[in-house]
Amino acid sequence: MAKQSTGYTALQLSLHWLIVLLVFFQLIFGEDMGHYNEVLRSGQDVAPLVTGYYLHVGVGVAVLALTLFRLGLRFRLGVPASVPGPALQVKAGEALHYLFYLMLIVTPITGLLAQYVDMRTFGEVHEAGKPIFILLILIHAAAALYHHFVLKDATLRRMMVPGTH
Repeated sequence: MAKQSTGYTALQLSLHWLIVLLVFFQLIFGEDMGHYNEVLRSGQDVAPLVTGYYLHVGVGVAVLALTLFRLGLRFRLGVPASVPGPALQVKAGEALHYLFYLMLIVTPITGLLAQYVDMRTFGEVHEAGKPIFILLILIHAAAALYHHFVLKDATLRRMMVPGTH
C-alpha cells in the first residue's frame, strides 16, 4: 500500500509531465508504425521508415521504464490524499489513475510483443490502446479543469508546484 504524502515531489511532477509529453508524441506520430509494417510485409525497402520505427519503439520503452519508476516512487514516497469530495468522485479519480497506469504499462508491452512476437494479435491489442488513451486523457483533463475552475481546489496546482496539498 502506498504511503500518504503531503504533496508531490519535483521528481514525481517531472516524471508525470515527461510521460505526458512522450504519450502525446506517440499518439501523434505512432500512426507510421502500421505503414512501416505494411511496407515490411510487402518486401519493399523500409530504410526510409527505420528512424521512425526505432523512435516509436524507443519512446515506448521509455514510457514503460519511466512509468515503472514513477510507480516505484508512488509506493516509496506516497501520494497526497484525494481532495475531499463526494465518494463517487474520489473513487472515479482513483479508478482513472489506475487505468492510466495499466495503459502506460500494457500498451508499450503489447507494442514490443507485436514487433517481436506476433504482429497480428498483439498489434491489434496495441492499436486498441490509442482511442482508450485519448478517452482517458480527455476525461482526466476535463476533471482537472473542473476541479480548478468550478470547485476551485488545489488539484491542478499540486500537479504543477511541488509540495502543494
